[in-house]
Amino acid sequence: MKIDYLRSFYYTARCKSISKASETLHISQPGLSKQLQKLEEDFEATLFERSNKGVILTKIGKKVFDYAESILQLEKNLYNEIEKMKNKEEQLNIAACQNFGSFYFASKIHKFEKDYSNLQIKINTYNSSKVLNKVLNHDYTLGILVGMENCDHLFFEKDCQNCPYIDKIDFFEDQLVLCASQNFDRDLITTDEIEDLSIIIRENDSSAYNLINDFLNKNNINIDDLNLSFISNSVNITKQAVINGDSLAFLPKSAVTVELARNVLKIIDIDCDFKELLHFKYSIIKRKDYQLNDEEEKFKNFILSV
Repeated sequence: MKIDYLRSFYYTARCKSISKASETLHISQPGLSKQLQKLEEDFEATLFERSNKGVILTKIGKKVFDYAESILQLEKNLYNEIEKMKNKEEQLNIAACQNFGSFYFASKIHKFEKDYSNLQIKINTYNSSKVLNKVLNHDYTLGILVGMENCDHLFFEKDCQNCPYIDKIDFFEDQLVLCASQNFDRDLITTDEIEDLSIIIRENDSSAYNLINDFLNKNNINIDDLNLSFISNSVNITKQAVINGDSLAFLPKSAVTVELARNVLKIIDIDCDFKELLHFKYSIIKRKDYQLNDEEEKFKNFILSV
């Protein structure tokens, strides 16, 4: 799927007309029609019902439109951030786990940027195990991850807390919560009911997957017996799928504060034991043999203070 085709689809849906959209996008009507046809071929689905009066979104087209709006906004944000970074001098590279880098830190980073306006900050997100690997492999000097006990790594024995290669400082507590759309008619479920629900889950090498797996095992549930809707490494996509559909998902509470406040998501309580297994801490890490420079020390102190 090409993002240009998605953009063409988005503006056609907004204009409700291929001719008006072609004017807006400054491309020919045949060229636009060809792009829309190609997008429908990629999805193997009809996105528009066409008539002499214009175009109307199909049911699948409406779903694609919701995602297109989010994706195009993310693209705009990306270019804005890149432009801001180009105008800065010094660079600070950070590897952050998906949950922290995408949400909690995004709400705080503007303060650090304001205080250190000459510092170019580059944050790349991975799952926690990859963050750990990249710091150990000298790809990054600083990393932010969900506690190392949730990471699978060949260097570690059972006691990951005392790793001889890494300095680790815990700084923020969070928890995974089971989220559903406001249309979900229950506020409390039992463990017996979990297997009957449609669930979206993270990839199996992520910290979130390990936390959920441990929690389910303690409650005598095999994660492979869940009714999986799909597997996603994107919290954004997962949230939108839960909001717009019937599936539920375990998500970090810090990542859904806005959606909870807007009443588009709600937390479903589970009548079970071992809920503490869904609690976790974010940690900032560096290699033991590495001495932070001034900018990295400032960033570390900022993280510990937020």
